[in-house]
Amino acid sequence: MGIWDKVKAAFGGPSEPVMVSEPNLSALKPEPARAPAMVVELVRGEPGVQSQCPPAVRNYEAEKAKAAAAGQSTKSYRAGYVPPAAAKSQLVAGPDGMPPLRLVPSNNGLDLALPDGELIDYKILALRHFQIFAFRVVGMGFYEDPDKPFKFRNGQRVQAVREPDNEHDVNAVAIHAGRPAKKIGYVNKQRAAWVAKLLDAGQELDGIIIQSKAASPRVLLTTPEMLAYLQPD
Repeated sequence: MGIWDKVKAAFGGPSEPVMVSEPNLSALKPEPARAPAMVVELVRGEPGVQSQCPPAVRNYEAEKAKAAAAGQSTKSYRAGYVPPAAAKSQLVAGPDGMPPLRLVPSNNGLDLALPDGELIDYKILALRHFQIFAFRVVGMGFYEDPDKPFKFRNGQRVQAVREPDNEHDVNAVAIHAGRPAKKIGYVNKQRAAWVAKLLDAGQELDGIIIQSKAASPRVLLTTPEMLAYLQPD
């Protein structure tokens, strides 16, 4: 027996070299590209509803839901006002006929506050029983000079001027401000009828800007006695 035969017998290997074939790469199909995984959050309170809203939108929706549960608008809730029903129950005249209210500084500018410090929404209609009217000035775009825009400050005095011959509104009441006094706009229609009725009856009304942050200032109109009561200082 030759040397090679002895080696083959010892290891049991094949007498011929084994040929290994290379894989056919052309037969392999590449897997399609996959989109990255998306993290989906569920809207709280709505099982199974998928939301891809940014945090700011989700926060607003949560705020809106809380406002609705309290029976008020989102803006009113955000401003820190008490719900209308709770406010109305506390707007009861005292022995002197005055409401339990004071004008106080707030994040909004100046606000009407109850004795416990809670803020009253200026939109509450119960305020009209005390001849207190608060509103955003409307129509300012017709009277503002683009080169000299109006500048307002909280606590600034304004005047209510009746315009019975106004062709657009028989209850028109203009608001004048500054020195010399200049028309800046009008009482909105929701309040104009009540304000016009008082002015036509000879009632004097004083006005003050209570919130000047926005483009249109918020004004409070009431009798001189009431304004002095609301501003004890």
